[in-house]
Amino acid sequence: MKQDTRCLFKKIGLCLASFGGLVLSASAQQTDSTRVAHLRDSLRTVLKTSHPFQLPDKDVPVLFGNQKKGQLLQSYGIVGGEELESFPAAELMSSLYGKLAGLYLVQTSSEPGSDKPSLLLRGRNPLVIIDGVPRSFTSIDPEQIASVSVIKDALGTAIYGMRAADGVLLIQTKRGANAPRKISFTSQYALQEQIKTPKFLNSYDYATLFNEALANDGKQPAYGASDLDKYRTGSSPFTHPNEDWYKRILNNTAAMQRYNINIAGGTSSTRYFVDLDYLNQQGFFNVDNNLNTYPTNNYFKRYTFRSNIDVDLTKSTFLSVNLFGRIRNGNEPGASTLAVYSGLLSTPNNAYPVFNADGSLGGNSQYPNNLYGQALRSGYLPSSNRNLGVDVSLKQDLGTIVKGLYVKGLVSLNTYYDEQLDRSKTFSVYNLKTDPVTNKTYYQKIGNDGTQSNSSSTSGQNRQIYSQFDLGYDQIFGKNTLNSLLLYSRDSYVSGSDLSLVNQALSGRVQYNYDGKYLAEAAASYMGVDRYRPGHQWGVFPAVGLGWNLSSEDWFKAAGTRISQLKIRTSYGLTGSNSNAGYFIYNQFYSSGNSFYSKNPATSSGTINESALADPNLTWEKARKFNIGTDISLFKDQLWFSADYYSNFYYDQLQDRGTNGSAIIGNALPQQNIGKRRYNGLELAAGFQSKINDFKYFISGNVNWGSSKLIFIDEPIRRNTYEQRTGLPVGQVFGYVADGLYNSAAEIQSGPKVEGYNPIPGDIRYKDLNHDGVINIFDQTALGSTKPLLFYGLTAGFNYKGLDFSMTINGVQNRSVLLMGNNTFEFQQNATGGYGQAMEQHLDRWTPATAATATYPRLSLGVNTNNQAVSSYWMKNGSYLRVKNVEVGYSLPVTWVKTIGLAGIRVFANGLNLLTFTDLERVDPEAISWGYPNQRVFNFGANLKF
Repeated sequence: MKQDTRCLFKKIGLCLASFGGLVLSASAQQTDSTRVAHLRDSLRTVLKTSHPFQLPDKDVPVLFGNQKKGQLLQSYGIVGGEELESFPAAELMSSLYGKLAGLYLVQTSSEPGSDKPSLLLRGRNPLVIIDGVPRSFTSIDPEQIASVSVIKDALGTAIYGMRAADGVLLIQTKRGANAPRKISFTSQYALQEQIKTPKFLNSYDYATLFNEALANDGKQPAYGASDLDKYRTGSSPFTHPNEDWYKRILNNTAAMQRYNINIAGGTSSTRYFVDLDYLNQQGFFNVDNNLNTYPTNNYFKRYTFRSNIDVDLTKSTFLSVNLFGRIRNGNEPGASTLAVYSGLLSTPNNAYPVFNADGSLGGNSQYPNNLYGQALRSGYLPSSNRNLGVDVSLKQDLGTIVKGLYVKGLVSLNTYYDEQLDRSKTFSVYNLKTDPVTNKTYYQKIGNDGTQSNSSSTSGQNRQIYSQFDLGYDQIFGKNTLNSLLLYSRDSYVSGSDLSLVNQALSGRVQYNYDGKYLAEAAASYMGVDRYRPGHQWGVFPAVGLGWNLSSEDWFKAAGTRISQLKIRTSYGLTGSNSNAGYFIYNQFYSSGNSFYSKNPATSSGTINESALADPNLTWEKARKFNIGTDISLFKDQLWFSADYYSNFYYDQLQDRGTNGSAIIGNALPQQNIGKRRYNGLELAAGFQSKINDFKYFISGNVNWGSSKLIFIDEPIRRNTYEQRTGLPVGQVFGYVADGLYNSAAEIQSGPKVEGYNPIPGDIRYKDLNHDGVINIFDQTALGSTKPLLFYGLTAGFNYKGLDFSMTINGVQNRSVLLMGNNTFEFQQNATGGYGQAMEQHLDRWTPATAATATYPRLSLGVNTNNQAVSSYWMKNGSYLRVKNVEVGYSLPVTWVKTIGLAGIRVFANGLNLLTFTDLERVDPEAISWGYPNQRVFNFGANLKF
């Protein structure tokens, strides 16, 4: 850790040296008065009174420019970067929970380096754009971020044509200003702990239940009375072990550190923002420095650098240069993190001892991979990926020719390289055996003690060249305001050895308002992509919007209301998506096949195999999107409210046909543009801010209802209406409706027959929905909630004389989750023939004695086609309320810090995933698969400003 810190400060030194000339040039122009102003501004920043509220007349970033908030017609949301800094999360997207209306997030894993949550914007996956360029480098530090916006309707995204059907997540990084130099240094240290880890049975309970499962399956017990007694007493730990694998190979906590330094400032002609950040996130595996000279824990280290510089070359010529670099180094045990965590779900406590009596690793033919050995003696797998991004833009004001006219050009280069190193090795395990002839014990060796591998492979490599050329015209004619933009963009993306994917577009936007009262906007894009058949690569995507600022009307002002703004807006347009265009799949391909022999003498001849059938009519997916909304603010903008209703119709969706079987033609049918879906929803957001003397406070929140419906999926003809998928939500789960458990043979005899299975008491009983006396696929129906998904977020905080507090909660309702697999079922056989774990919930299984209270079916080994079928028995309420983030900070008084030459000192503590309220008892409501659990984080830090 000390070595990492020294490396960090060495990098900081190099950074400061590189930009020293620029910083010194700016600081040399400071006078005593500017230093006083600098101190005052820094202290204001330290007081940290940020909130999500935006004043109506504030400029906000949109695609290819900025617009006045009060005149915005787009369905839009924004959060400031400072508000995200209180989240101690490695991935920026994890800081957006509950912040933006319409944005729904699910964190399925917190594995270091692979912890990006899934994002849905109005039910779809948005395009990520950073500083005007499509790219997904979201693993960056929040202190680089100026704002994160969501642009949700067709009007806001039509200018991106066939890439914008799913909305846009727009990230803007910080820039310098004409202000004295400001230096900020932040140091943070966090403790992580895994939440909702599985509760496995001890060896005695496991063996007891294993015998019971065998008896239920009509087999003899595997453990005798003597075995059970040894498990219970622990009298023979080498032959009858009881290992708690979680405690053996995992720590209770893991550390995370982050250090950041940034410098901002400038003059009237040159402005700069420079940021350097270091993150070190450790995993939970135990390590043994006496055993290994190399790291075996999983970890993630990230170095990021950003420099944004704006230069006024002349009074009408403006240059901007953005430089972004990122190095991410990862590591995991040679067996891989996934293999070890999977092993925890398939290795019971009595499988083998960690160590035998002679110190060797325990194991046997059913469990040849000792978990301790996988974690600490399997070598290691380091990885490294590097990103570099350079944006250069030049803007020329042509006001001397035509007032309000300008041209702008942007060129961006982004590269990515990911390398995986293999330093793994195999190891032997030993099983204590008894010779049946001599009755002597010996250790049977299983596996080999292999030498360490030494190889590398490129696991990902791509490059992007993005170019954009703008022609804009902004002018005011009396009470008429006109803003227009015409642009051409080209995005060339190369992944590995593939041919480049090229998106090109000629786009335009016109905005008009009369006296700030009547608003109109039109946008359109003529876009093409080279993944479609020549002659069918281009499409037109138009959108329009209208708005009325009632609060700007004279009669409204004369009414004397306390409403500062009341605006009604609506938009409609066509957008598209080429994300499923594939790799030239409109072409039919053939490959060499096996040889065959014919003639006399036999002659070898080759064959040609036809690949999957092509679809020459492949085209982009489309969406017609309607939005209507209102924005209201009252009491001089202290209270604000916004509401949006949307109805988005997606068609030409790529999907498999459901009515034509591929077996008829002997090949796989291609996906075709036949699907139709609709997404509807209502989004409400509100906020309030005020102060009482020195006490400043704010609160904001949003509530979202979102529904989806399958309009057309080429569904086969179903016998019964309850079987039909059409008309139900996208992703709806189908299965059997559970009707309790069979308690007797009489119940089984009197009930419907189960096709292909003979139930016994303790099995799950299913409803015969079509009343034909047979339980089969014709009795499957929609499971779980079909109501609109309801999700919400709330942010609140205050500041009082240097003390600040903020918190964020988020929640979800009408959400169902299906709990199946190794984290739910008992004794699931692994690949080598051993039987997996059993957990505490299996103690509540059905037996004749517990028939009235059982919450789990009878036990069995391996796969039980009846009890483990998809059914409502395993469908659970996935709703939850979570205290996502809390932060408490204190800024030292000015009189204290100025004596040591600083502008401000703030100490703080914050946390992540602190409390969760849910009906789910066994699993985290987001990470339900028990892969790599989600984490609770306690973070402490200090910020120094110079």
